[in-house]
Amino acid sequence: MATGGDSSIVTTQPKSRRREIEEFVRDLDPLQVADWSEADVVERFLKPVGMEFMAKAFMENKISGPVLIALSEDHMKEMGCAVLGDRILFMEYLQLLKKHKRDADRSRALWSGTTPVLKCAYSRNCGEFMFHLCCPCCVPTTEWRITGQGIRWRRNRAAINCCGDVETQFIDYRFLKDLELRKEPKCCCFCVGKELLIYADDKDATAVRQSKSTGGPEVDAEPVSILHPEVEKAESLIRNAWADSKLVAD
Repeated sequence: MATGGDSSIVTTQPKSRRREIEEFVRDLDPLQVADWSEADVVERFLKPVGMEFMAKAFMENKISGPVLIALSEDHMKEMGCAVLGDRILFMEYLQLLKKHKRDADRSRALWSGTTPVLKCAYSRNCGEFMFHLCCPCCVPTTEWRITGQGIRWRRNRAAINCCGDVETQFIDYRFLKDLELRKEPKCCCFCVGKELLIYADDKDATAVRQSKSTGGPEVDAEPVSILHPEVEKAESLIRNAWADSKLVAD
């Protein structure tokens, strides 16, 4: 690697200034970092955090956004940053940016969709399909969102119902038990629909219900069902995110 940079650099910053910098880093859009050029890294990160004296070394070593996220303290040494205090301070801000980016990646929607889908195959029966077709404003909808953290859905009241409740629920991957993809006729005309059943074990959310009829103990709830043409894609994304969450937990 090329080396460079001013050796007479500041190794400490006032606490108030450090708090300002930490707030600045948290306010950055971490999903844009991957698109940063070498000049963007200097203008959008080095200068605002008070590390502009490293600009020459960063430009010489072509530190773009993706490279910045992969940067380590050993890399800093190779670039000629010999002062320990500067490396520690810089890595502190960089780790904050990396954490911010990881959190943003996990909360970003991997897939989203709305049900019911106005197709015969994605209704429970032909009567339900005709009802949806004839009076769409009478039908409550559910908005689905799959992220790296879990599965979230929001049940909206029908457009003509101004008094109904809006319900939001979430299944964390830590409590996910299994997924089941079904393809079967959904109505009398034998249209084949795709349904994803989500089994979970989250006592604080959706996977356990109380038996109201008998007043008995808690029992496993019915699986969460998504009737949508893209559930195969949704299942694949959920399984990948679920596996990633297990690796993080381990």
